[in-house]
Amino acid sequence: MRIHFNMLAAVAFAAAGVSLPASTAFTQASLYGLARFGLEHGGDKVLEFEYEDGSTPDVTAGGGLLLAVGGAAQLVRLGSGALDAQLTAGLKWRTIPAANNQDANWLRFPLEGLLFYRLPSGFRVGAGTTVHFANALKASGAVLNDKVEFKNTPGVLVQAEYIRRNLSFDVRYTMLDYEVQSGGGTVSASSIGIGIGFLFGQRATSTGTGAP
Repeated sequence: MRIHFNMLAAVAFAAAGVSLPASTAFTQASLYGLARFGLEHGGDKVLEFEYEDGSTPDVTAGGGLLLAVGGAAQLVRLGSGALDAQLTAGLKWRTIPAANNQDANWLRFPLEGLLFYRLPSGFRVGAGTTVHFANALKASGAVLNDKVEFKNTPGVLVQAEYIRRNLSFDVRYTMLDYEVQSGGGTVSASSIGIGIGFLFGQRATSTGTGAP
């Protein structure tokens, strides 16, 4: 399975970094930047705490807030639609509700490469890969003091979104396992997420597919 993920990662990142324009002018009209904010949920429970009121908030491997920036390019037109490549880098963060005697923070830096098919209506569907770098869960307090680091194992990402002028609205599914850096063991970090993005540099309508 890891061989399959690594091959997919190489293909997606290579495609996201290389465009196939018909001319220099076409390339300039096809490139645009983007910033995305997302919320993701899912994965195995890794930490669980009991508060004084009896509540037990938990930390799951796939959950968290995601902020990403990057760029996209239209590779080629396919009939009335187009093939887009997108590459982003971001920060994913998860914590627990405020507590007097315990703190926990999970930081990781996702790098994502995706290929999309864009319809003239502004809808896009695509798939690619994600790798989470510097992936570490840190906990400190009366209940637990520990740091767990995870390997940079790639996963599969599928996403559907709608672009309206300079805004995008998306839903995605990530299939990903985290492997503990030392001591072995894996946890599922698969998640479902929603997000909103802002396109800049070139409006969505500039990509040549007639998006509204």
